[in-house]
Amino acid sequence: MAAIKKNLCHCGLTGRDYRSCCGLYHTGVKLTDKSPLEVLMTRYSAFCESNGEYLLKTWHPDFRPDTTAKKFSREIKNGGKWVKLKVYGVLVNPERTEAMIRYEVSYRDSTGIVRSMCVSEFVFEDGRWFYTDEAENTDMSTPPPELDSADTVRAELDMITGGSKQ
Repeated sequence: MAAIKKNLCHCGLTGRDYRSCCGLYHTGVKLTDKSPLEVLMTRYSAFCESNGEYLLKTWHPDFRPDTTAKKFSREIKNGGKWVKLKVYGVLVNPERTEAMIRYEVSYRDSTGIVRSMCVSEFVFEDGRWFYTDEAENTDMSTPPPELDSADTVRAELDMITGGSKQ
């Protein structure tokens, strides 16, 4: 009997298939209420799925672009293919109301594979985490230790998954 290949989630962080990972957020079964990493991983998967509606929903209203979900989805679909997400570290304030995440995304466009190093900011409001914007004026030549720590990523993943990876 041939082995069945799992359809692993685009985020690549939990080892789960899309429907039991980021798909649960995209369909509204789960909310981004545990960790800012939930927002990052589910937004990355939403880019892979060209899901503009979810991207706009998880973007804080004060920073959200003035566009429709349909138009945003079309722009994403025409922008290339998302290939990989690698998270380097998560820095959350003690009150767990603000966070920064350092990560790299790779995508393929007409010029080939493009890699982009990013530091994004997140806020916790109304019982949910939201993406705000890319961090500005942040010197990442020597990032804070938390933004270059697999331990911080693992701790946030444990909050999301309850410590279990499939």
